[in-house]
Amino acid sequence: MRKLLWVLFAAGTLAGCKEEAAPGPVRREAELVARERPGAAAEVEEDSGPYVLTPEKLDAYVGYQRRMLDVYAVTAKDLLEVRGKVASGHAESMKVIEAKAEAEREARQEAGLSEKDVNRIGAIVTDVITQRHMAAMLDLAGELQKLEAMKARLRPEQQKELEPQLEAMRQRVEELERLAVARSAHGDENVDRVLTREQELMRNYQDMLRSFGGKAQ
Repeated sequence: MRKLLWVLFAAGTLAGCKEEAAPGPVRREAELVARERPGAAAEVEEDSGPYVLTPEKLDAYVGYQRRMLDVYAVTAKDLLEVRGKVASGHAESMKVIEAKAEAEREARQEAGLSEKDVNRIGAIVTDVITQRHMAAMLDLAGELQKLEAMKARLRPEQQKELEPQLEAMRQRVEELERLAVARSAHGDENVDRVLTREQELMRNYQDMLRSFGGKAQ
C-alpha cells in the first residue's frame, strides 16, 4: 500500500506540473544566456505568438542541438580551468562566455536558424521531450497495470475505496501519454512534428544531462 501511495503521488505530480519547468541543464543554459544578453528573457516573453514548426526547421534544429552539445562540453571544460586562476578568473570567465556566445551564433547561422527559431523550437522540444523522459522513467502506465491487478485481489469494500484514486491515475496517465499540456501550449501539429524526431531528440537530451553531470536513463 505504501508503494501504491507513492505511485499515485508521482502520477499527480508529474501530470500537474507545468511543462515549462525545464530540467537543471536547460535552466542553467537559460541563465547563462540571460547573463550573456540581458534582453534575451524579455525578447522570449514578448515573442509569444503562434509558431509553426516546419520539417525543415526541425531538421535544422536537431543538427544545431548536436553541434551545441560540443560547445557546452568545451565551455564547461574551459570554465573549470578558469576556476584555478584566482587573479584573472573573472576576465577569463567572460572570455569563455563570449566564445560560447559566438559559437552559438555560428551554429545558428550554419543551421539556417534565427535566434527566434532556436528559442521557440527549443521551448517546444523541451516541453515534449522532458515529459516523455519523465514518463518513461516513472513508467506510470506499467505501475497502473500492477495496481489494477492488485485491486482485483482486494475485498469489495477495499476496491470501492481505491477506485477514485485509480480513476484519477488513469486520467493522469492518459494526459501524459497524449502530452496534453504540451499540446495545449504549442498546438497538436507542433507536438506531432517533434515526435517524428523523438528518438534523436531524446538522445540529445540524455547526452545533455550527462554533459552537465546528470543521470540519463
